[in-house]
Amino acid sequence: MNVEVIGNAAAVNETVTLISAVLLLFLFVAVVQMRSHSNRMGWFVAAIFLMIGGSASEIAGESSPAYDILQSASAGYIRSLIFYAMIAPIFALYFIETERDEGQRWDGQFWTAVHSLLAVLVVCQVLFDTEGFLMWLAFLLQYVLAVVMLLFSSKDIRASFGFILGMLFPIAAVIIGMTDNRMHFLGIGLTMLLLVVLFLYQSDMEREYLTSQAELSESKVSLLMDQIHPHFIYNSLQQIALLCDEDAAAVKPAILNFSGYLRRNLESLTNVGMIPFQKEMEHVDMFVKLAGISPSRNFEVVKQFEITDFSLPAITLQPLVENAVKYGIGMSAEGDRILIETKLEKGYIVIRVWDDGHGKKTELSTQKDHRSVGTKNVMTRLKLLCDGELSVRHMNEGTEAVIRIPAGKALGQEE
Repeated sequence: MNVEVIGNAAAVNETVTLISAVLLLFLFVAVVQMRSHSNRMGWFVAAIFLMIGGSASEIAGESSPAYDILQSASAGYIRSLIFYAMIAPIFALYFIETERDEGQRWDGQFWTAVHSLLAVLVVCQVLFDTEGFLMWLAFLLQYVLAVVMLLFSSKDIRASFGFILGMLFPIAAVIIGMTDNRMHFLGIGLTMLLLVVLFLYQSDMEREYLTSQAELSESKVSLLMDQIHPHFIYNSLQQIALLCDEDAAAVKPAILNFSGYLRRNLESLTNVGMIPFQKEMEHVDMFVKLAGISPSRNFEVVKQFEITDFSLPAITLQPLVENAVKYGIGMSAEGDRILIETKLEKGYIVIRVWDDGHGKKTELSTQKDHRSVGTKNVMTRLKLLCDGELSVRHMNEGTEAVIRIPAGKALGQEE
């Protein structure tokens, strides 16, 4: 009778382990088919490989004749438990990376160290007390600690509720093992946890995509209103009208520049991708020519390009040049020079706009607001479209704006 019970337990374990192996295969295929992988997904892949190793070892252990006859764990089963002991630290690293992506600042090193030490304790219990109650208790402590981490270190507890529910699967598997040591459900419990994590990851990606699209749409409308402001249109038309009396030959080029400037700004509403740098520079040149019509706008634009064969979001460089003209040299009696330079530096395309204008000198609050709106729009477009960044530094001798775009994105080497 005892042999029959043991045989039934082994059959159930084999079935559950095979189901776990099939689910792990599904997880692996799903991850491979993803177009992009974040840092946290790297830890998820590591967990899958650990689970595959544990599942393979468990299948070998369950098929061992010695297991059926002696009711003792085989070497393969012991190896599988060691693999499973490493899942909790990997999960902690995945969660830490998730919070880091969301901008939360907390001591992830503490949780990594605690989970790692507890994993060592579990491995020791597996090696020296495989059949004992303490081994299962050590596993239980791992998952309880993970729940504590989720409760105390999550930026949004509601967002972590799914993780907590997923953690119930390995906890239930451990409790089953504590009540009947012959039942090996830890593998399937951890696999179900990984399924929950993958589902939550996909939900996060979809939510972030929708949010980014909404932000991008809002940014484009704001950018349009920021770029095509009435006083600039009025001043440009007024200066063109004056040219009719002063320099009739310059009127037609001025009108063409003005219409091209307006067209490029309107195109920004429908342009959701990257454009060649040279095309953006055409927009910059149109603005510079328009700004140069006014006698009070005597300035020089110097171009130092080490690289031009790359792409960037539309209307990201032109607003920076406009700020340099209006709020840099435009507010300085001495400023008359704007420098635009590009270079490839440490895996980034770097675009620098510098002016020798007022720099840190006091400006009107309305001018500060206008400039901040313009730079905010540029920052948003850079972040959403190419994971780029913008930094602005006000110095005594002028203002420097620097755009940094990952070279892979700017050169079209990444999807």
